[in-house]
Parts: sequence; C-alpha cells; structure tokens
Amino acid sequence: MNSPIAITLSSFKGGVGKTTSSICLATLCSEHGKTLLIDSDPNRSASMWARQGNLPFQTATEITAHKLTSKERFDFLIIDTPARPTEDDLQELIESCHLLIIPVTPDAMSIDALGTMAKKLPKDSNFRILLNMIPPPPQKDGQETYQLLREMGYPVLDRGIRFYKAYKNAAAYGKPIYKVQGGKIAWRDWTELVKTQPLQSLLS
Repeated sequence: MNSPIAITLSSFKGGVGKTTSSICLATLCSEHGKTLLIDSDPNRSASMWARQGNLPFQTATEITAHKLTSKERFDFLIIDTPARPTEDDLQELIESCHLLIIPVTPDAMSIDALGTMAKKLPKDSNFRILLNMIPPPPQKDGQETYQLLREMGYPVLDRGIRFYKAYKNAAAYGKPIYKVQGGKIAWRDWTELVKTQPLQSLLS
C-alpha cells in the first residue's frame, strides 16, 4: 500500500493566507484522490471553515488524525501548521512531508520572515515559496516581489495567488472558493498553480 502524498504549509508570519491556501490545496487534491486536511494550527481556522460539511475532503486535528488514518486510506494529506515552528518542528515537518510550501505576501515583513525561516530549514530541504494575496493591477507588487525572490535564490512556484474578496465569503459560508460569488475567477489561480512543478508531479 502506497503512503499518502503529504504537503505541509508553514510560515514564520501570520496573515499570509496559510489556512486559505491549505483549504484550496486540499480541494485541488480531492479532485485527484481521497484527501485529509490536518489542522494543526491552534486557531483551528481550517476546522471552522469545514464545520458546515460543504468541503470535498475530510478534516481532522493533529490529535484525531492518527486514529482516522489508521482506519481509512488517504491519497493526500494537507497539513496546516501552527505559526512560527521551532527548528525541531521544521526538521520534523521536512522529514514527514513530500513538499513544504511557505506562503509569502508581497511585503517587506513577510519577506523578512521568510529569510529567517529559510535559514532555519535543514540543508537540502524540499520547499517552495507560494506568492500569495497578490494585489490586483495596476499594482505591480506581485511581479516585483516575484522577481526579488528569484534574485534572492528562493524556489518560487511559477504561479502566484491573487487577492479576492471571495476568499472571505468562502470561509464565512464554509464552501470551496469556486462555489461563492466571484470565486470562479479566484479558483483559476489554483487550477493553474497545480499545473506547475512540483505540484503537477505530486498530484498526477
């Protein structure tokens, strides 16, 4: 029996859309196989989003996940972690997942937090940066930040995620983003993201 593909999302800074990204990635994965989102964040934001039962995947806390995975087989595990993990936590996260995704917003504080986190990652860690909550045109924050991160040598995913009000509505109604008003446009970013490497290989 093959072990499930595990994708972990983590960040040293709050407010970068980590939980929203976890929900959207779990939704994407559910189109390719049975998916479990493990909500390890003390705020339990992902669990609250899923409470109404409208999401196409299962959700568990880190406490209940072990029991659930011992009874059911999952193809994908999406892990939403607490903010600012310790060095020991980072080591464990890297060792236990196929890919670590670090959401970053196009602002100086988020990039500084990324730099601090990157220094604490074990050598040869398999991670990617997800440029998230990009403001709409004509603002160029997203493009400029993407170029900056590339110049700094960070492994940035080739598709970023733009900011839309629809994400707040999706969380409020406990639905996938594409099922709320204006959400289909926002969802296109995610369907394009899954075509990029290494996500395409992990989900195929």
